[in-house]
Amino acid sequence: MRECGRSMVEMLGVLAIIGVLSVGAIAGYSKAMMKYKLNKQAEQISTLVNAGLRYAGQWHFSQDTHLVPYLIKLNEVPKEMIHNSSVNFLYDIFGTNISIVYTINNNNQHYTQFFIYLNTANNDDYALSICRNLVNISKEFHANLWTVEMLNQKDDGNFDAYTYYGDAYCTGSRRCLKNITVEETETFCRYNLGKTGNPHFKLRWME
Repeated sequence: MRECGRSMVEMLGVLAIIGVLSVGAIAGYSKAMMKYKLNKQAEQISTLVNAGLRYAGQWHFSQDTHLVPYLIKLNEVPKEMIHNSSVNFLYDIFGTNISIVYTINNNNQHYTQFFIYLNTANNDDYALSICRNLVNISKEFHANLWTVEMLNQKDDGNFDAYTYYGDAYCTGSRRCLKNITVEETETFCRYNLGKTGNPHFKLRWME
C-alpha cells in the first residue's frame, strides 16, 4: 500500500521557497513604490517652482510675505499638497513640509525662498534618496535659480549652509549647480544627515 502526500522535509522546503519569494515580492513592491513617490515629488516640486518663477517680478510686497495662499488662489498648487489646517504650508507626497516666502533683505534685494523641511535626523538612505531627488529637480532650473542650499541651525541661532549657485551667480570659486556631479550631490545631501537643528533644503531666485 503506497502512502500519499509529502514528507515534513519537503513541506519545509516549500515553505522556505514561499518565504523567499514573499520577501522578494515585498522588496520589489517597496522599491517600485519609492520610485513612484520620487517621480510624484519631482512633479509636485517642479510645478511649484515653475509657478513661482512664472510670477517672479509680479509680486509687489513691502515686507516678507508667505506666497502659498496667493499661489493657491491662482490655482497653481496641486490639490493633494494643500492641507486646510496649514495656511502657509504645503506637503509633498512624502509629507515633507514646504513653504514659499517672498523676502526683502537689508540690501533691499527682493527674492523668493522655497523651503523644504527635510527629516534628516535619521542617518538613513530614505532621507538621502529624497535629497538626491531634490537636487536633480533643482538642477533642471539651474538657469533660473540664485542658490540651492542645505542648511542646519546651530546652537547660536545662525545657520550652517552648503551652497550651489545658479548660472548667473556661479562666479569665481562658487560651486555651480549645473555642473554638480553624483559625488558632489552625495556630499551635499550628507551634510545634514543626523542633524536636528531645523534642517532644510532651500531654493532661492531673484524677483
